[in-house]
Amino acid sequence: MICPSRLFIVVLVTLFLAGAPAWSYPVQYTLEGYVIQGPGIDDSAGFLADMGITVGSPVSYTIVMDLDAKGTVILSDGTIAEQTDPYGKSTFFAHYIGGTTITSDNYLNSFNGVKENNYGGNMWLTSTFSERWINISNGNNFLGVYDMLQQPNSNGEWSTGFPWAFGSSFLRNTIYDETGNSSSFNFVAQITRTETVPVPEPSTFAFLGAGLAGILLLRNKYRE
Repeated sequence: MICPSRLFIVVLVTLFLAGAPAWSYPVQYTLEGYVIQGPGIDDSAGFLADMGITVGSPVSYTIVMDLDAKGTVILSDGTIAEQTDPYGKSTFFAHYIGGTTITSDNYLNSFNGVKENNYGGNMWLTSTFSERWINISNGNNFLGVYDMLQQPNSNGEWSTGFPWAFGSSFLRNTIYDETGNSSSFNFVAQITRTETVPVPEPSTFAFLGAGLAGILLLRNKYRE
């Protein structure tokens, strides 16, 4: 028979280990704004004319960011490589789900061998370091968010209600065709919606299983 005090300790340790959050919460952001002149609008690929996008046109984007996950690059052959920041800072996962400029013409293909860029730069934001950015693409549609000045909150999330998305001074959308020509424009936007995207963490279930296994081992030991 198992000693009650030892059983209590095993259960307590198991609960402590499994007490870490059972879910990780990447955050999905909705950005809404409009096209600005910026440094100029380039429509070499003709996508903007096809979609009727000019200065002042409304735009909307949806992205998912996870500060705990490593950024990745997916090549057109399916190869996945971890993205590294050339400035030596950490990167995080940032996935471009969809937006005003994603169409059937530019979504499915890849340009220059890259199918998706899923990363943001400088996971550890500081008051003295401003190299903060997000580069994400889905197919040939590339979204860049640069000079991010707004800090995430204690949960690692950016909030709605600020004048510009992420406090960024430079947002640009570029769409490539298969020959490398592009259509691009700058825009300004607000974060109008945030919502968590729950993803189960297998490690939590592993801890729980290890604790139960420990209880069974103790039980067998005291039976001998």
